[in-house]
Amino acid sequence: MFFIGVFGVQDKSETIKTEQAVTCPVCGAYDRFEVIRVFRYFHFFFIPLWKWNKRFFVRTRCCQRLCALDDEVGRRIEEGQQVVITSEHVHCGEPVQAACSHCGAQLHSSFSYCPYCGNRI
Repeated sequence: MFFIGVFGVQDKSETIKTEQAVTCPVCGAYDRFEVIRVFRYFHFFFIPLWKWNKRFFVRTRCCQRLCALDDEVGRRIEEGQQVVITSEHVHCGEPVQAACSHCGAQLHSSFSYCPYCGNRI
């Protein structure tokens, strides 16, 4: 009898909650954002066996930021509790890319004008 085992370690990210029509915890605009869970898991025949290194992030649409979310708040959201996310719960670094305020295109932070719509940033 010959047995072939397929196993491995992979990273996975999934959206666990989308907040619509709320105040952005990063910039204060009235828009929506998503809460994302990122983890690493060990699988055997594509069946996940162990999960570890679970982290939570907030991805905003208005200011195009990806910020870390407190682990406790992320776990409460994952359990299905209603949690209001404020600026105290998110931890953001400096934005790597800028977004055009007119057309929303992703731009390099050194641009002064948007190459897509021509407006000043």
